[in-house]
Amino acid sequence: MLTAWAVTAAASALAGIVVARARLATRAADRAVADRAAVDAQVTLADAALARGATAACRILPSGETIACGTMPAEILADLNRSGTRLAAAIAELRRTGEPFRLATAPAADGGGGRILAGSLEGGHLSLFVEPQPEVCAGAPGDAAGRLTELVAASPYPSWVEGEGGMVWSNPAYARAVGSASGTGDSLLDANARTQLGAADAGGAVFERVQTVVAGERRHLNVSAEMREGVLAALAVDVTETVQALSVQARALESHSATFDLLATAIAIYGPDRRLVFHNAAFQRLFELDGKFLEQTPFEDQVLDRLRAERRLPETADFKAWKRDQLKGYETRESFERWWHLPDGQTLRVVANPGADGGVTYVYENVTQQLALERQYNALSRVQAETIDNLGEGIASFGPDGLLRLANPAFWSLTGTPQADIGEHVNAIAGKAPDAGAPVWASLAERVTGMTDHRTPVGGRTERETGRTLDYAFSPLPDGSTLATFVDVTDSVNIAKALVDRNNALVEADRLKNAFIEHVSYELRSPLNSIIGFTQLLTRPETGQLSTKQREYANFVLTSSEALLVIIDGILDLASIDAGVMELTIGPVDVSATLRQVLDGLKNRLVETGIDVELDLADNARVFPGDEMRVRQVLFNLISNAVTHSPQGSAITVASRRDGNYVALSVRDRGPGISEDNAEAVFERFNTSGPNGRRRGVGLGLSLVKSFVELHGGTVAVAPTDGAGAELVVRFPREQAGTSASLLDAA
Repeated sequence: MLTAWAVTAAASALAGIVVARARLATRAADRAVADRAAVDAQVTLADAALARGATAACRILPSGETIACGTMPAEILADLNRSGTRLAAAIAELRRTGEPFRLATAPAADGGGGRILAGSLEGGHLSLFVEPQPEVCAGAPGDAAGRLTELVAASPYPSWVEGEGGMVWSNPAYARAVGSASGTGDSLLDANARTQLGAADAGGAVFERVQTVVAGERRHLNVSAEMREGVLAALAVDVTETVQALSVQARALESHSATFDLLATAIAIYGPDRRLVFHNAAFQRLFELDGKFLEQTPFEDQVLDRLRAERRLPETADFKAWKRDQLKGYETRESFERWWHLPDGQTLRVVANPGADGGVTYVYENVTQQLALERQYNALSRVQAETIDNLGEGIASFGPDGLLRLANPAFWSLTGTPQADIGEHVNAIAGKAPDAGAPVWASLAERVTGMTDHRTPVGGRTERETGRTLDYAFSPLPDGSTLATFVDVTDSVNIAKALVDRNNALVEADRLKNAFIEHVSYELRSPLNSIIGFTQLLTRPETGQLSTKQREYANFVLTSSEALLVIIDGILDLASIDAGVMELTIGPVDVSATLRQVLDGLKNRLVETGIDVELDLADNARVFPGDEMRVRQVLFNLISNAVTHSPQGSAITVASRRDGNYVALSVRDRGPGISEDNAEAVFERFNTSGPNGRRRGVGLGLSLVKSFVELHGGTVAVAPTDGAGAELVVRFPREQAGTSASLLDAA
């Protein structure tokens, strides 16, 4: 087809040239004196037009005169004398660089096809040639060829026709791509791209993705090209952004895959064709599947059949129905979960999440250990509940919000109060109590809901209208709750009246109270040790990988449990002292060595608060007889209390000196100090008030200090200070049974 239009164009040009030569010959005969140079120039122009197959041509002489051959379109001649047009810009560029140009013009006004306007310096003179534009879509029926040609010309994708002699035709998108207003200049495809395309040897249309440099940038193009009779017709679509997006997506998928492989939770992803497209290492470990089998991207049916053959699926009577239910994720868009109880005792929580592409993502969470811990915890809770329910003492616990948390049957029986539901408020329960018990319930309600500065235990005795005598105790718990206990002491009172006076009966009731506290403390310590042990086990790497949030929660549980264990140990120590069963192991106590051990235990707190500890140990007060472990507890609680009340970056002074027959150890801080009114209360049990009414923990530390010092036969006191801060002083006797002061002095 291209050959046909070339022959037609050449014939038209030849006819025009023959006519032009005839006219020139006639004029030469008539005008012998005409300018022979102009005639020669026109002949030369006609020869050049004939060689190009042009239908018309014109040349601008140095004098500014324009000569033409053929019929130059009027719009082109008009553009020669106007500035700001594409033709004027191309002519200016031609004169500046000498590089030829080719411009595609609009279809002629007479309905003819479009034209190619080629410009060059022929013989040093600016020459323009009008060539017929090839029909890109020739062969289409009717006027479709013209419409398709216009569509390709207006397309945003570069399109061009290139012959052996250079560019034949190109659309504006091609000109923009190569950075030339006329569409000439560097080719859109470099040598590497042409080699990759291989259109010259294809013998037909080819479609390839090639890489080339466009405007100094590496671009990816989808090129459709056809080579016919030495002429290359091509269309290119820039897919650089698509290629880059796919590359970014591939890197993201690789990153996600690497992340999933680090998870302890098994993950498997199946595509819309139900084939396995991804699995992490935990999935392979959980089901112990062969890596070669998984690399074959098996169907989910095949995976389930393999797992069933290896007894790694729940045992079921109708496996087909079970499998249909498992595969329903491909038929729904709602997530669902299943629980798999495997034959080997493991329990899996399987979550299926259908994807937008028709595939399904499965998450397999092994909850075997979690369920075991829950069963153990529930069993311990049931044992504790059964124990409390079968106690003869009445026990009830009220939360900080005043709501009932726990009560055993003996509580309602002893108090004569109608049984209330868990979660009912203490004031509502008190309103149902008998009138005779109203004062006791009012005291309990005040302890539970009142805003008292000191949450200290309170107890008493009450007599019911039935003649029964009850001892009650309201004790604050570390979490802000209040424990109320009622004990029927009618028989004890009757026996006490016959044997001893009322004071002995009160001592016995106090002993029973302490025994009860010790009993409950031991009951709390047993499950607490289990919690600490299992929490430590959870945090070990060999148990399994935890997420950052899970490890944070586990560490918080461990820290809180250890703190609670310290509190329970303190309660047990106080109970042992009150019961008179604690014995001291007396020996030489090296104050300096003991302080080093204490400060080593408080090293982290001292570093965090920036507090410095200053030692002032007198040479004659470095050794005294005592129980080294209890003395170490005394110093630990004193210094820890000082750190709590000291400002950041301050100092604490620890001193020892001889005080008569005692060795006095003192700890002074630079905090807000202790008022005279509160000097005695700081050593009371469960005294939680601090300076300015602030709470300062459970309130066992200083009460333990007082108990241990008095057990040694010593004393505790708050010493007056000059300036800010408080100074607590403990005095230990210089002589104990079985020791000699002279031997200690020698040491």
